[in-house]
Amino acid sequence: MTTVLLVEDNRMNRKLFRDILLFQFEVQEAASAEEAIDYLEGHRPDLILMDIQLPGMDGLSLVRQLKADPERKAIPVIAISAHAMARDIEMARTAGCVDYITKPVTDDPFTFLQRVARPLSALVRPN
Repeated sequence: MTTVLLVEDNRMNRKLFRDILLFQFEVQEAASAEEAIDYLEGHRPDLILMDIQLPGMDGLSLVRQLKADPERKAIPVIAISAHAMARDIEMARTAGCVDYITKPVTDDPFTFLQRVARPLSALVRPN
């Protein structure tokens, strides 16, 4: 099953995203960038759903760090944030995010799952 690492510090948002994602994916969770880094030391998720505003290291700093790592740069990252300004979206794309989903999620759950699955369809998995 495809694994999504959900990096979200707000417990209620994390539960909402997890509940929707579980329809289609295995979900691992981290409440901070530092927890995500710890998880990534021993695991390789198929996709990361990354909150931008996190306690400690922010989400975009972690995305830049992942994209600079040859072993992790191919993992697609989708940004999630309450900020919906064009500048915020551009900053996420520049950091290496493949999509940007605003909170609260206004898509129906199936549309949300399609958006999350879209970058996975482009991946070529090694045997």
